[in-house]
Amino acid sequence: MPVALKISNLSKVYKTGFIPKKMIALDQISLEVEQGEIFGLLGPNGAGKTTTLKCILSLIHPDSGSIELLGDPVPAPRAMARIGFLAENPYVYDFLSGREYLVFSGQLHGFDGKQSRKKADELLEFFHLEDAATRPLRKYSKGMLQRIGLAQALVNDPDFLILDEPMSGLDPVGRKEVRDLLISLKNKGRTLLFSSHILSDAELICDRVAILIKGKIQMIGKVQSMMEQIEAYEVTITHTNPLSMNGIVHELITRDETRSLLRVPSIKEVHAILSLSEKARFEIESILPLRQTLEALYLKQIRDNT
Repeated sequence: MPVALKISNLSKVYKTGFIPKKMIALDQISLEVEQGEIFGLLGPNGAGKTTTLKCILSLIHPDSGSIELLGDPVPAPRAMARIGFLAENPYVYDFLSGREYLVFSGQLHGFDGKQSRKKADELLEFFHLEDAATRPLRKYSKGMLQRIGLAQALVNDPDFLILDEPMSGLDPVGRKEVRDLLISLKNKGRTLLFSSHILSDAELICDRVAILIKGKIQMIGKVQSMMEQIEAYEVTITHTNPLSMNGIVHELITRDETRSLLRVPSIKEVHAILSLSEKARFEIESILPLRQTLEALYLKQIRDNT
């Protein structure tokens, strides 16, 4: 797949405090985002996610390393014309209506009045905001502000969308709406890079993710590949007498008079239980592999690096 974004050995150090102390925001990070994929940049607050996005957008300059955006080295004015951006806490002119805000955004991109109005109406319809088109933005809910923010990021029909915490502050319904919108944008051929610490959303929609902790990328890869690893098995057994599992590594989750639920750590132990069932005359009701979750991977990286 063609590469939409390539970051190589990117570093950024801030100086903070009355007596300046160095704070490493980014430490030699490298990653690539392929065209047409949804890529999630995951990490806790202060991990360096927003700093990375700001470097890509030339809002701040890295101390070392390089960035190529849509084939051009950053800073890249030609590439910036093909980018859409939504900040974590976007500033909007709250006295403008949704339509006026989008028309204004279109004019900033060089559209004339007719083009801007046409594009604004298309986006209002796409984001299901037609009924709120004339309402002042100060009266929009958080979810509606996220949608109007995404709409302005699409005014110029960008090839690449960069979104900083697009799910932040949304209720479950609002998060689902935004997730559905991001997937629909991918299906239209857009490339999306977004930062988040909401792991369930990333697990649902991302093709690949990178886990960023303390300015370093600790893990990067395809979401499905990360979750293919089986951590353990849950085995449900039906029986008439109390069971003895001597010699078999397991954890008893629950038990009643006729059923036991066991957690066993490996397929070897599962086979041992199957062999024992023939001798002890109990039945295996179910065997459920427990696959690793993105949340478990993420928390492990946090524990290992703090």
